[in-house]
Formats: sequence, C-alpha cells, structure tokens
Amino acid sequence: MKNLLVVVFALFFVVSCAKKEDKKAGEGYLAKVGNVVITKQDMDNELASMPEDRRQFYMGKDGMGQLIEDMVKKEIFHQEAIKKGIDKKQEYLKKIEYLKKMSLIETLLETELAKKIEVTDKEVIDYYNKHKAAEFTDKATGKVIELQYIKDGLKKQLVMEKQRGVFEKYLADLRKTYKPEIKAVDSKQRK
Repeated sequence: MKNLLVVVFALFFVVSCAKKEDKKAGEGYLAKVGNVVITKQDMDNELASMPEDRRQFYMGKDGMGQLIEDMVKKEIFHQEAIKKGIDKKQEYLKKIEYLKKMSLIETLLETELAKKIEVTDKEVIDYYNKHKAAEFTDKATGKVIELQYIKDGLKKQLVMEKQRGVFEKYLADLRKTYKPEIKAVDSKQRK
C-alpha cells in the first residue's frame, strides 16, 4: 500500500509541475516532455518526498540520471492518461478519494502517535538483559547473541510494541468520542 501511495504522490507532484510550467520555462530545465519541464528543483522535491530506502537507490553513481529518466517516464504516462481521459473516470476518482483518506489517517497517526514514541538506549539494554536467556541465547549451543549485533532491530521492535499500545489506547479514547455503531453483517448482505 505504501508503494502505491508513493507512486500516487509522485504523480501528484508531476501534475503540480505541469501547472507551473509557465513559471519554470525561463529557469532552464533538465528534461522536457511535451510542454512540461523538469528542473533541478523538481528533482530535489522528488527526492525529498521519497522514503529513505528509495532515496538511497538514487544516490549511487548513475542515480541522478536514473531519477530524471524515471521522472520523464512518469510524465509520459501522466500525459497519456490525461489524453485518454482517465483523470475524469469514476474508477480513478474513487481511488483518489481512498488514497486521500488513507493519507490523512496516516498523517494523523504520525502526528498523534509515532512522533511521540521514543525508546531509550537504557530501555533496549534493560529489555535485552531481562530476556537474554530466553530470547537471545541459541538453545543448541548456549551462545548468547551480543547486544551490539541486534540493538537497532531490538529498538525498532520495542518502538513498534509501544506504538501498538499507544495506538490501542488512542483508538479506545476515540471510540468513546465517536461512539461507532456496528450492525451485524452476514455474507448475504456483502454481496
């Protein structure tokens, strides 16, 4: 789902580039597809909007060349989709509404939960020491996995556990506010 969101946001980015084409025409450009120009600033914005792991893909020797090529491909597909009227089709508009809703929810959760959750090094060390025998010792050899090799992964695990707990509490509080009503739905009603 995240990959789909990245693609859609990238497409929105390209659409916004198209609307700014008149302003950018005097700036010079790195690529042009039809009347749409792609500038260095567009490339910087594209990189900034990507998740870190994807951004790393473009940091290699030929990365910037690949990025501009990928942006050109997206613009070609974008222009073809507009030409075919896909942007006005109900199926597409429903997808956009769904993605907007999911993006809004994701932003809410990031704002309200994710950024407020932190795991300290002390918590990681304490967890490791408490669970060393049960979780971090090879049963066959009796050899203990050293903390230095698993510290980052363990920290991520503890963050996820805290997030899950905070999420459940936040959802319970919101349920009190919004008082959802759910009627039983059987398989006949879903068809």
